[in-house]
Amino acid sequence: MRQRGIRKRWFVVGVLWACACDQQLDLPQAPTKRATSAAANRPSDGITGAAGMTQEGDPPERLPLPTEPQLTSFGGEGGQGLAEDMGMEATRPRGGAGGGSGSSTLGGAAGAGGTQRAGGAGGMTTAGIGGEAGSASESGLPQLYFSEYVEGSGSFKALEIYAAAACSLEGCELQTFSNGKAEPSRLALHGSLLAGQTHVLCSSTLAAAQPSACNRSTSLTFNGDDALALSCGAVTLDVFGEIGVDPGDSWADGATLDHTLRRRCSVTQGRAASEPFDVDAEWITFGTDTFADLGRRDCTATP
Repeated sequence: MRQRGIRKRWFVVGVLWACACDQQLDLPQAPTKRATSAAANRPSDGITGAAGMTQEGDPPERLPLPTEPQLTSFGGEGGQGLAEDMGMEATRPRGGAGGGSGSSTLGGAAGAGGTQRAGGAGGMTTAGIGGEAGSASESGLPQLYFSEYVEGSGSFKALEIYAAAACSLEGCELQTFSNGKAEPSRLALHGSLLAGQTHVLCSSTLAAAQPSACNRSTSLTFNGDDALALSCGAVTLDVFGEIGVDPGDSWADGATLDHTLRRRCSVTQGRAASEPFDVDAEWITFGTDTFADLGRRDCTATP
C-alpha cells in the first residue's frame, strides 16, 4: 500500500510540473476502428497516379448508335443498290456506268477496263470483249448457250458452253435426252465464267488428246441423234435438237453425226425447247474431228 501511494504522489508531481512549464502532455491512446479501417483501405503510392487514386468525374458519353444498318459498296456511279433493296441506307449507290479503272457492283454498263458484277446490262468484261454484257439477263438468269458441238470419230465428244455475261455455273446442268426420251440424264456444272469465256466439257478420250482445249473431262454419252439441253435453276436456257423426238441416225440428214458444229455469230442467245431445230440457220458444219477453235468463240475466224 505504501509503494502504491508513493507512485501516485510522483504521478501528481509530474502532472503539476508539466503544467508549470506550459507543456502539453500527450497520453497514448488506442487506435479507433474507423482510423484502422481507413489506413487499411488507403492505396499505396505508385499504382494509379500520385497516390494510387483515380479522378472521379462524369462518365464518358456513349457514341451514338445508327438507327439503321449501313451497307457500303465500292466503285461506279448510278442508282440505288443492294442496300436499298434490303431496306438499308447505302453509303454508295450501285449501278450506272462503271468506272474506267475501278469497279462497280450489281448492275450498270461496264466502262473501259472496268469490271462489274451481277445485274442488269452490266457485266464483268475481259480485254478485247467489252460491250454491254451483264452477268444476268433481265429475267435474272445466266446468259449461257452452246457455242460448239463435237461428235467425232470413236468416242471423241465435246460441248462448248459460252457465257455472254459473267455468271456462276452452280445450279446449272447438262441434260442428255437419248433416242427421243422425255426424261434426261443429268450432269451438274460447276465453276464460274467471265463475259466472253467458255467452258468446254470433253469425253475422257478427247481430253487426253486435246488437254489444252478442255476444261473438264467427264462422261459424255450423246450421239448424233440425241437432244441436249442447258438448264440453270430448273429453267432451260438452250436446246440442241428437239426434246422427245428421235430423228433416226442424226439431225439434219447427217449434219450432227461425226461432225463438228459451231454456232453462228448471229446467234447471241439460247434456243427455247419449243422452237424447231434448224441446224443450218444457227450452226456451221465442219469435218470430223475438227478441234481448231474448241475452247474459244472467235467469230472473226468463223465463216
